[in-house]
Amino acid sequence: MYFLPQFGELLLALALGTALFAALSALGGERWRRISRIDALCSAICSIASGVVLYALFLGDHFEVAYVAGYSSKSLPLLYKLSAFWAGQQGSFLLWLVFHAVALLVLLRQAATAAPEREGLTNAVLGIFSMLAAVLAMLTLAKSPFELIADVPVDGAGMNPLLMDPWMAVHPPILFLGYALLAVPLAYSCAALLTNAKAKLWLASARSFTLVAWSFLGAGIFIGAYWAYKVLGWGGFWGWDPVENSSLVPWLLACALLHLLTAAHAREGVLPVLHLAAIFTYAFVLYGTFLTRSGILGDFSVHSFAGTSIGLTLAVVNGLILLAGLALLFFRAKDFPQTAMYESYASRPFILLLGSLVLAFIAAIVFVGMSMPLLTQLAGSPAAVDTGFYTRTTAPLALVLAALMVYAFYKKWMQRKGAIVAHVGTLLALVAIVASASGGSQSVTLAPGETQTVLGHEVTFLGQTFSDTGDAKTYDYTVDGEPAKALTKLKESGEDAAREPAILRHLTGDLYLAPTPPESAHEEILLKRGHMQMDDLYAYRYDDIEMTPEGDHMRVTADIAITDGATVEHAQPVILATETGGKSEPIAIMNGAKRIRLTGVSGNQETIRLELLPSISELASENVTVSFSTKPFIWVLFASAIAVVAGGFLAAKES
Repeated sequence: MYFLPQFGELLLALALGTALFAALSALGGERWRRISRIDALCSAICSIASGVVLYALFLGDHFEVAYVAGYSSKSLPLLYKLSAFWAGQQGSFLLWLVFHAVALLVLLRQAATAAPEREGLTNAVLGIFSMLAAVLAMLTLAKSPFELIADVPVDGAGMNPLLMDPWMAVHPPILFLGYALLAVPLAYSCAALLTNAKAKLWLASARSFTLVAWSFLGAGIFIGAYWAYKVLGWGGFWGWDPVENSSLVPWLLACALLHLLTAAHAREGVLPVLHLAAIFTYAFVLYGTFLTRSGILGDFSVHSFAGTSIGLTLAVVNGLILLAGLALLFFRAKDFPQTAMYESYASRPFILLLGSLVLAFIAAIVFVGMSMPLLTQLAGSPAAVDTGFYTRTTAPLALVLAALMVYAFYKKWMQRKGAIVAHVGTLLALVAIVASASGGSQSVTLAPGETQTVLGHEVTFLGQTFSDTGDAKTYDYTVDGEPAKALTKLKESGEDAAREPAILRHLTGDLYLAPTPPESAHEEILLKRGHMQMDDLYAYRYDDIEMTPEGDHMRVTADIAITDGATVEHAQPVILATETGGKSEPIAIMNGAKRIRLTGVSGNQETIRLELLPSISELASENVTVSFSTKPFIWVLFASAIAVVAGGFLAAKES
């Protein structure tokens, strides 16, 4: 029964061992280097195979695996069973390892046809990349996705409803593909430092991989921003959340790295700064991972993972890789060509360097802001900066970047299509960000059927509509006669699980409606067996209880007599109880006039706890506060983001 999880664990151990041996044997003679490539191939195959095993566990509902039980369930749709792979820490590390392995296969294929003068450099690249693969395999094993649990549940806990969205199904893998590929320019940089390889042997390859990595990382960031705009309902696409920023910093540094790679082709004096950028870009990938997975941001970000012991390991790994890269750079400093980095302030290399410097400054500002919870925690009182800090400090630098791009277009320094598309997209994005921020916002409270004029628009609230299955409801509006529906996914208990705003899209921009759920009246009462207790409408008596074992839980059914003084009705609310809690759904009583939910039973079964809830019709008639806002030309921003990513991929194809 447990063969697959154990096989997955074995594959991870083999991936670690073979990657480590590949890295060490790459330093030997020609015979050892051939062995190194075989080991690297075995490591990549084992890593990918372990990912296949985890998929098999999810698709087969293997709830004996803690990770599967924690993020999947029998009723979870196929799309989300697939995306549950990376819903938690364990799976996301394995996903990262799998993508790293795919990149390793690409490097191995390129190495097979490498020119003789590149042999030493190529072996060093494969050795360094294999060492990084070993590090990722170690991190994956440290918190394994194949860990078993003693008490196997009949069904899993399922996925967080916020993550059950197609955009979130693709956002993490695209992001992690970018992270994995950013290890390639680091490997080329460190390999060039180790072997003292000439720039012409590695700059083009490093640039191609960096372009693809930067494009995938940017696509992941933009998809996440669109998901936040479409699903979270707070009205924006970027909240300067520390976890959001943790992916933005390496993307900005990768952008600077791209420009430095271009400059280094013309001026070898740029090489020291180029190596520094390659080292810090990947170091900040690891730093962002540490920050989001250490638990430090638990009180400051809706995206962060709960604190685990892996945080310290990540910090150590990050420090070692950063120090190793900087040590290599220090010992090779005397070997770099002693030439100027640019010939004049009006030259293309100078503009490339200045643009890279501005990007690095922006990244530094974002780094300081996102690290503030960590820095202030060391001082004893954790705190985060407000969003105004970022806009005040980065806006002037964004204007400088825009001016540099306009100047580059004026000088006709971009003739290749990919560069043109990416830079035009960036300029349009900056304009669209300013335009979208000029929209208005207003909160109003509306009763069902009521109409108010809000920001020049006629807004009518039609009421709430509940699905037949009870797993969702909509807040129904019309805006200037056009229907708009805001969706709320519901838990089994009837409580809100995830909310999506209503968005009306027009050529001039979006109209955005985000309802605030009303505070519905509810109360809890304790009923002793055979005793009666009243609320404002009815009297309740707990008569009997039945307990039926069902796998890992107990089905508890209470028999409740309810009367309004004239008629008596019996209701049987149910709770599925486990050692750690239980699940129960509300049921309607007295022809739907009210609902009750069984929420607890005493150990001696003499007392039960009931939650008394309003009827569906009462909920539908409640007043609701809605945040109404306008987003002028917001579609231009999302379209320009697509252009930036497309330009990056096009540039990679052209290189």
